[in-house]
Amino acid sequence: MLSKKVVSLFASVIVLVSASCPAFAASYVKSPQSAPIQVDYVYTNMASSTLRISGGIATIIGFVQRTTSGKKVYVESTLQRYSGGFWYAIKSWSKSSTDYAASVSAKYKVSSGRYRVATYYSVTGANGTESGTVYSKTVTC
Repeated sequence: MLSKKVVSLFASVIVLVSASCPAFAASYVKSPQSAPIQVDYVYTNMASSTLRISGGIATIIGFVQRTTSGKKVYVESTLQRYSGGFWYAIKSWSKSSTDYAASVSAKYKVSSGRYRVATYYSVTGANGTESGTVYSKTVTC
């Protein structure tokens, strides 16, 4: 009798744990989408991420601009495709500069699907580095 209760309790725990796993996976998928943003940092003035798709050609643009206190800028834009609940990296482009701004602009052939661009930026100044990631709007073609 006691062994039936233990087995029943164990089976209930297994069911609860396995049912909660998809919730953890779903939280991984959710990520913000943003238009170009104005960031409020000491070294970073602005960062943006843009995606346009026309005729099966994706145009990817990533941009970061420093303030006068910033010294070095870096931008890396990654074209991502959505599949099976996750965003997968397709291709990345990057540039670093000591100029006032850095940008990447690229074209890439795509098939039908759902895409976005994740643009990571960092700006280094005298006392450290500011960084972040901005996302383009999602485009379905």
